[in-house]
Amino acid sequence: MTQVGDATLQPTDVISQVAKAIDDATEELRFLNLEIFKNPEVAFKEFKACKLLSDWFENRGWKVSRGVYGIETAFEARFSVREGGRTVCFNAEYDGLPDIGHACGHNLIATSSIASAIGVEAVVKSRNLAGTIIVMGTPAEESGGGKWIMARHGAWRGVDMCVMTHGMANFSTPLCITKASWKLKARFQGKTAHAAAAPWTGRNACDAIVQAYSGIALLRQHIQKSESIQGCILEAGKASNLIPDYAEGSFSVRAPTIKQANALKARVEPIFRGAADATGCIVDLDWIALYEDVVSNETLAEQYRQYMLRHLGMTPKQMLPLAEAKIAHDQSGSSDFGSCSYICPGIQAMFEIKASDLPHSIGFLEASQGDFAHAEALRAGKANALITLDVLTDDNFATGVKDEFVQAMKEAGRWPQS
Repeated sequence: MTQVGDATLQPTDVISQVAKAIDDATEELRFLNLEIFKNPEVAFKEFKACKLLSDWFENRGWKVSRGVYGIETAFEARFSVREGGRTVCFNAEYDGLPDIGHACGHNLIATSSIASAIGVEAVVKSRNLAGTIIVMGTPAEESGGGKWIMARHGAWRGVDMCVMTHGMANFSTPLCITKASWKLKARFQGKTAHAAAAPWTGRNACDAIVQAYSGIALLRQHIQKSESIQGCILEAGKASNLIPDYAEGSFSVRAPTIKQANALKARVEPIFRGAADATGCIVDLDWIALYEDVVSNETLAEQYRQYMLRHLGMTPKQMLPLAEAKIAHDQSGSSDFGSCSYICPGIQAMFEIKASDLPHSIGFLEASQGDFAHAEALRAGKANALITLDVLTDDNFATGVKDEFVQAMKEAGRWPQS
């Protein structure tokens, strides 16, 4: 390995081998990318994508387990050539958004992680290296909190590092800084009645959810600028002459840390219960998932940046220093990768896809199927493959990654882990 400044990087022959293995698989990866893109599936319904990728890994000789860690559309693919060594993981997302499909580019996330796996597999096989490679198929990132569910069922335990990468509209960064977020389904049960002839006999669930929605709007005046609450009414009646007996809404409660998100959650709950009391309805609050804030491992992030700058063709303007990346990053979103980052060291880097708009838009959807986005996903996949090989082969680097993680967990009150 070569020393460059503070970074010890893989030898040039290893870097070339990783790049060649991924480049040689470009057409195959493009096929997988577009198959996922053209067949978007919403959270927990990603049957086609799960089968596509599970079959692909099985045909390649990997050991694949399907329906793992509490989710039918999750999978775990494992590869090793000999026992011992450390265990590394790449997350592959593949769920789309309702109505708008892959407007968050999860087809690119899956493609990039598979590319990383191909690159590491090539080196491990040719050099008979110890260690285990995992590709974790992680459904339901969009509002379902798939990784949170999987983590609660034992995923990523015993893993020495876990990485993935996400497309962004107009910037690249080795860090993903996110907010913690509770996801809520609120269901109001009332009593139906004839809206004109006998409305006094009914209990209006539509009124209840509208009052709750208005209460949330008023609360927004009195929360921190770093906090936010979003919501939409999913159902609130079927006909104007019928008192609605059922209403349902979906809400996100966000704050910079889990502690702050929990405190905001405690302020939100009484609004829904008060709306139910005021209208004579019953409310069921289903806090379906917690998106923990992402704890980025800066040792991994800086190594990722060094490979991008020194071997993968990026410039300092394109890939900012970590301190600037923290300031420049839009911190308004949430990612269930946070659950992984509290179990093992990891990063979720971001790569530019030249989209005309932010994720969850038509502009981002259009860019996420393009050739430029695919090429950038593969470049990010190469960088993730190389930092993964560093963890597998460099004891000092792996120790530094682990030490930073342990310190971060101590500061968060999460070490030792249960």
